[in-house]
Amino acid sequence: MQSFPNGSLNICKNHSGYQYYHRIDANHLRGNYIPNGNKELACSLAQKDYDQKVLRAVEQELKSIRRFLKGYPKVKVEKVYETLHPERQKMVIPVVEIDEQFVARWEAEEYQGKPFYDGMPELFTAKGERVRSKSEIIIADTLAKAGIPYRYEYPIEINESGVKAGWQITKDYHPDFTVLNLHSRKEMYWEHFGMMDDPEYMERTLKKLHIYEQNGIFIGRNLIATFESRQSPINSQKVMTLINEYLK
Repeated sequence: MQSFPNGSLNICKNHSGYQYYHRIDANHLRGNYIPNGNKELACSLAQKDYDQKVLRAVEQELKSIRRFLKGYPKVKVEKVYETLHPERQKMVIPVVEIDEQFVARWEAEEYQGKPFYDGMPELFTAKGERVRSKSEIIIADTLAKAGIPYRYEYPIEINESGVKAGWQITKDYHPDFTVLNLHSRKEMYWEHFGMMDDPEYMERTLKKLHIYEQNGIFIGRNLIATFESRQSPINSQKVMTLINEYLK
């Protein structure tokens, strides 16, 4: 606020539009006329008036927040279970599952992924899970290292439709990973597209992303997508950047 000029802005309407006045003396209600060539002064005074109102609003919000926090309980409902003795925890059902219980139940769900056929390379993550590419090993191992729960090739129902032909079918898609944001307890899908320098592969990728969008699955909202080509391979640093952005 110290960088702004003294005084305030007074805006008066006339027959041709508006005129601006610089009010410095409280006894001079209208103030000094600001010519059109000095519009910068008028804008600076307008910004000052706005910022003052924002500061007053912020101060009121902070007072309300402080009053609220002062009376906020030290132990929240979802944390009561954690205050119990471990032996007592075994005897009760918590109102809200703690993270460890939620993740254990989420990871324990059984499902049928896509099959591996004879002749496919045998590639395994650090946890011993079989995957289809070295890039998927990087993603899986980075997710595990970051403590992000995930399922590999978990099936989801997707509607495929042809507008001109007038048909629609439901198919099982298997995103490379279904990942869990533990803070929000919301699932996201992670697809890796690894041959983006192949025109046919790129066309299939665009078609798949379009079908996802038709089913309410959008990059940045509930879909994380990674891409690579021969000249731009994926690495754990890129994966970690996306983990920090969407899953932490």
